[in-house]
Amino acid sequence: RPEVLAIPRWGSINIHASLLPELRGAAPIAWAIIRGYEVTGITIMRMDAGLDSGPILLPDEVPIRPDESAGGLARRLSVVGADAILDALSALAAGKLAETPQDHARATYAPKLDRETARLRWNLPAEQVARWIRGLDPLPGGWSTLADGSPLKLFSPMVEDASGDPGTVLEADHERGVLVAAGMGAVRVHEVQPAGKRRMSAGEWVRGRGITAGSQLV
Repeated sequence: RPEVLAIPRWGSINIHASLLPELRGAAPIAWAIIRGYEVTGITIMRMDAGLDSGPILLPDEVPIRPDESAGGLARRLSVVGADAILDALSALAAGKLAETPQDHARATYAPKLDRETARLRWNLPAEQVARWIRGLDPLPGGWSTLADGSPLKLFSPMVEDASGDPGTVLEADHERGVLVAAGMGAVRVHEVQPAGKRRMSAGEWVRGRGITAGSQLV
């Protein structure tokens, strides 16, 4: 409520993990990776009654690394955000920080990720599948279903030039991991988490006879 937000001396200040007005909402880090952003960042903003719609106090850009997961990016943004909030509070106290209203016409949204959203769609091009896997790592974890109906979470993807029916396991190697065909190209997965088990290397899972070439992920 506005009256609650106005209680602090300088209003209510928030660190948001995107460059507002882009990616308002609960999961900006994941969606930045899923949507293929090359740059994201943090925004120090003054909170209002809307969804991440308050004035911008201090933005700070951060490039997204090509193979970065949401977890890795979150760790880097947390450091940037901690430094930025200290700078912003010091500037506010000195009366040297101007507010910039957001351009609401440019707003995009990053909704909360649920289990069904995290289900991988192998008919997409391999680059998109890989972005989904990275964007959902570590939580909730991009997943597919094995032949026995059990879910399998996949992590640490790499795009390769190979082809096959989408979702087909083209290679299951105890050293190289699991290669799965996508709608265009293929994705080699280096880590997995079978149902009820810990996260492990894909090679370890293959050695335990977790999967073989020709199997299908759906």
